[in-house]
Amino acid sequence: MKRGRIAVAVALMVCLLGATSALAAGKFITIVTGTTGGTYYPVGTILANHFNSVLGSKGYKWSAQSSGGTAENLEMMRKKEAEMAIAMANLTGFAYTGTVRYEGKRIENLRYVMGLWPDVTQFVVREDAKISTWKDLKGKKVAVGPAASGTEFSSRVILKAVAGLTFDDIVPERVGYTEASQALQNGQIHAFNAEAGVPVGAVSELLAGRTKVKFLEFSDEDLQRLRKEGPYYYRVVVPAGTYPKQDKPLNLAGIKSALIVDKSVPDQVVYDMLKVIYDNKDRMAKEHGAFAKIDYEKPLDGLFGAPLHPGAIKFFMDRGIKIPPRLLP
Repeated sequence: MKRGRIAVAVALMVCLLGATSALAAGKFITIVTGTTGGTYYPVGTILANHFNSVLGSKGYKWSAQSSGGTAENLEMMRKKEAEMAIAMANLTGFAYTGTVRYEGKRIENLRYVMGLWPDVTQFVVREDAKISTWKDLKGKKVAVGPAASGTEFSSRVILKAVAGLTFDDIVPERVGYTEASQALQNGQIHAFNAEAGVPVGAVSELLAGRTKVKFLEFSDEDLQRLRKEGPYYYRVVVPAGTYPKQDKPLNLAGIKSALIVDKSVPDQVVYDMLKVIYDNKDRMAKEHGAFAKIDYEKPLDGLFGAPLHPGAIKFFMDRGIKIPPRLLP
């Protein structure tokens, strides 16, 4: 009897080891996102929920994980600590091509699934901080995004292009959006950059509060200067009423965000995920406004540097969407 029990135990251990090996091979798919007060995290959670609901029976399990944003997400993809991510298209392109901040640090396993919404540069400032122009940020305490994040990178580009400022000209605070919103309310900082899809939860909460704040907008001249430094930026107009107490449109600038995967994710899984997104786009738009900002007719516009995943190529070709040569592997 004892020998029989030992044999059963050994058999169970072998089965468990085999299951663990199969899961490690890709049954669990982690989607890295951003800070909890931004847009990436709630969107990633919604995607994971829909994927699990429709595709869970196929043996895969999706989960969304908060992070410091694009730069950390790309690094996690490099280290194979995540299979999927939401990331800004500019940094994704730099990472794949090994250019700009990724010289000598190319991340060649990145593949696009589709473009999402524009990550909009939303510089919010206290009204009592006497900041009327971009140059007025000089000497001020500014939350520029978490350390090594895509927002921090963009803050450097924007300040240099539009105001001729570097981080040496301000007091940079490297915190997430929720922490930055609270710090602004408490008078600990004067401004913060929330570069994400609108509406941003931390910004909505801030505008709904008692602290009087406003946005720094981009004039046509500002945008022209910015596009010389970062040609991937384009004009984004945020309609009135998007945020509490916002009674007029906001003339801002943005970069396309994207859903990316590791090249090892099976073609059929990527194809099926895209089908879930397209079949449920109206439902997801009711769950978060960012989904309503996605151009489902032109899902490849704004993608930069890296190629599409083969599963995405097949999906979009089946829908009659032309694949630009620059996105072919």
